[in-house]
Amino acid sequence: MKKTMKRVVAGALALSMTMLMAACGGSGESTVSSGSAAQPSSGSTASAATIKVWVSSGAEDDVYRETFEKMESELGITINDEYYPKDELDSKLQVAPVVGDSPDLIVADYLQMPAYYEAGMIQPVDEYISEDLKSDLLQSVIDESTYDGKMISTAQFDSGMAMWANKSMLEDAGIRIPTSYTDAWTKEEFEDALAKLKANGVEYPLYIRQNKPSSLYYTYMPVIASFGGDYVNRDTMLATGTLDSPETIAAYDYISWLCDQGYMNPACDYEDGFYGRKESAIALLGHWKYTEHVDALGDDAIIIPIPDFGHGVFTCTGSTVWAMTTAAVDNGVADAVWSVMEKSMDPEYITLVTDFNGAIPSRYTVMEADPELQEGGRLYLYREQLEANIVVLRPLTPAHMTIYSAMESVMADVIAGADAAEALSAAAQSIDEIIIENGWNIE
Repeated sequence: MKKTMKRVVAGALALSMTMLMAACGGSGESTVSSGSAAQPSSGSTASAATIKVWVSSGAEDDVYRETFEKMESELGITINDEYYPKDELDSKLQVAPVVGDSPDLIVADYLQMPAYYEAGMIQPVDEYISEDLKSDLLQSVIDESTYDGKMISTAQFDSGMAMWANKSMLEDAGIRIPTSYTDAWTKEEFEDALAKLKANGVEYPLYIRQNKPSSLYYTYMPVIASFGGDYVNRDTMLATGTLDSPETIAAYDYISWLCDQGYMNPACDYEDGFYGRKESAIALLGHWKYTEHVDALGDDAIIIPIPDFGHGVFTCTGSTVWAMTTAAVDNGVADAVWSVMEKSMDPEYITLVTDFNGAIPSRYTVMEADPELQEGGRLYLYREQLEANIVVLRPLTPAHMTIYSAMESVMADVIAGADAAEALSAAAQSIDEIIIENGWNIE
């Protein structure tokens, strides 16, 4: 993030917050600090502190509850953890500094952090994290946790993104099963596989989580990249000309084609089409359905690479991160928050979550101890793809929620039968209006 952009955004946000506080009859003082790095207190103790944690609600909620309960006992810290859907969490965080209700720790998608950092809400942790711990982290985790040249978060895992498949269904239909990104299906092979599955009695061969189009902002991105498209131009950070390019349109037209062929169910409003109802043989989903897939399908639950649609095979990277807020510094609980963040990186706590969600441990030493991530293991493809660096990242920008919301609508509309070119053109224009208005593409 360039300094000019930071000054423009931070200044605008500071002005709007000041005006809002005045309108509300506030004193004009804010709990948002300057964002300068806080030095750990020499000889201080984090015990007996109380911290507030806001978590972006998801499949791992119960794991986090167990995590925080164990940490309370081990660290002697009271942890008040609250869980909110992503959109609600974002809305709460936008007003939290103004109303004096900021959390001390945020656990959320890494892409939400740039906007919060620009607003002065996130405390860098460079002064806290040890070199020993940092050197054990996957490079992709360091990349997602670094913004404006500072490390602003930590992560217990990186995501695994490919396609889940029902091994027996593929074998029964006489379909070749790729085991590496290097032997992924071509577009033609993929379509042949779908046709064979359909002819073999599989009602809807492909499940792409039609009931939750917001998640397709992430899971469909490797497909978009393989068609040669993207959400924004990575140089200008604007959408027009890229989101509505022929390549991106082709990727979304493909969804319409899949629906027209009867290969996916556009009216699907449930989660278990692949692993429960078994009406699908392939699911475009990442690691987060690991437990459901393995519990329901056993050895039939395998992962295979996303096909090559013409521009190569891709996966996505990025995950849930833990970030200290500047409110923690103002509240005098920064050391306590860091003790929780640091504890979350212990192998015990990393494996607690990755054993549940099937993600890639953020630390090399933990990954090496997991049999499923060794060659021949069920999840080795995730590791292989990550180490081969065939990754595509969602745009790392304060405009993340703007793009995310727009693409949720586009995906829902296209699945429902809307024209992809029209939907993408309208989305590109609306996204750029907001980006330009806020100066989010200024270098």
